[in-house]
Amino acid sequence: MIILIIILLVILVSILWQRWELGKFEVTRYIVRSAKIKSSVSVAVIADLHGFSYGENNHKLLEETAKIKPQAIFIPGDMLVSKYPETFAIALETFAELVKIAPVYYSYGNHESRLREEECVSHELFEQYMQKVRALGVTVMDTQTRSISLGENQVMLSALELELDYYEKGSIVPLENSYMREHLPLVQPEKFQILLAHNPAYAEQYAGWGADVTFCGHNHGGLVRIPGIGSLISPQLTLFPKYDAGKFELEGRSVIVSRGLGTHTFHIRVFNRAELLAVEFAPQKNGGRLWEF
Repeated sequence: MIILIIILLVILVSILWQRWELGKFEVTRYIVRSAKIKSSVSVAVIADLHGFSYGENNHKLLEETAKIKPQAIFIPGDMLVSKYPETFAIALETFAELVKIAPVYYSYGNHESRLREEECVSHELFEQYMQKVRALGVTVMDTQTRSISLGENQVMLSALELELDYYEKGSIVPLENSYMREHLPLVQPEKFQILLAHNPAYAEQYAGWGADVTFCGHNHGGLVRIPGIGSLISPQLTLFPKYDAGKFELEGRSVIVSRGLGTHTFHIRVFNRAELLAVEFAPQKNGGRLWEF
């Protein structure tokens, strides 16, 4: 009987702790240096919100985003949950306030891609949602490249929407070597190149294509993290995902993977707090590193 009570207490404490943990997020800061950057500028990255709200009308998230004083806000997908249309309204409310802080650039994650398919039950609702997103002044990016201004810097911003086949549960489907150049224009090597690509599994391909910095999400930090080891499993049900969270330097270029702000299906975060990214792009120091944190 005592053992049963202890087990029940442990379960109760675990549930309460998770509820508390899922209501928290932190701001993670990075510095990305490049000779292509003329003057320092800050941006915010919001990944995998999944319809979460931190405080009434997401005011806590909005306040922390405003504190960054970003010149742009990048969203590499999954602002909502495809199965739950009620998350659309939260995303819209958040967008309505974000555009007051800085220009917002929104690319598709697998949840948006799923809703774009005409056979999806919520396809029409999603189309209405996207019309409202654009009407708010959000720049929605398909697989494309455009030139944008960040302070005194003129940089290139690209977005990549992968087909849903590349999100297969339990495995990583290989990405063809030619995929990036077939779907995006060649990088202009003299210009600083930013890429929004939801799925971090293909970090090597993003860096190989020439992105100076790539922002990803999707893995939610790996749900459960073991200090000193890393994540155990991704939401895609792959074990020990290589690109789970944090910064990675590949071929002299940076890939930054957000732990995300929300969850879906598996509402678990262990040693894996949700995060808002504050990233400073700065001129390259002589003999300095390409990125810092």
